[in-house]
Amino acid sequence: MAKDRSNRQKKDAHAADIARRDFVALSVTAGLAGTAASAAAALDVVETDVEIKTPDGTCDAAFIHPKTGSHPGVLIWPDAFGLRPAMRDMAKRLAADGYSVLVPNPFYRVSKAPFTDASSFSFQNPADRAKLQPLMASVNAPGNPEKDAVAYVAFLDAQKV
Repeated sequence: MAKDRSNRQKKDAHAADIARRDFVALSVTAGLAGTAASAAAALDVVETDVEIKTPDGTCDAAFIHPKTGSHPGVLIWPDAFGLRPAMRDMAKRLAADGYSVLVPNPFYRVSKAPFTDASSFSFQNPADRAKLQPLMASVNAPGNPEKDAVAYVAFLDAQKV
C-alpha cells in the first residue's frame, strides 16, 4: 500500500514536470520576447569623450547617457584592455536602457586608451604580456583604484543627466 502511494506520487510528479526540450523552447521564446521588448523601448543616447581630473592627472573617458532626462549613474570599470570600442558598446546598451554610463581609461597615467582591438592579443606571447604589465602596474599601485573611483563617482554625481 505504501509502495503504491509512493509510485503514484512519483508518477504525478513526473506528469507535472516539463520536458527539457519544452523548457529550452520556452526559455528561448521568453529571451527573444524580452530582447524585442527592450530593443523597442531603447532610448536615444549621446556619447561624449570627457576628461576627468584625478589626483594623479587627467583621465580620458567615455560618458554615454540618454538624450533626455535624469538617469542613475553606472561606472563600467574596464577589463585589462581598458577603454576600447567593446566597452563603449556595453555602455551604449546600458544607456539605451536608461542609465548614465561612465567608462574611464584605467591606464591614463601611462597612455590614452592604448587598445582599440584586443582580439589579436595573446597572453601566451611574452611581447604582448610585456605591453600590458606597465599598464596594469599603474592601475594596481596601492591607493590608485580608490583615488580613481572617488574622482569617477564625483564626475557622475556632477552630471545633470
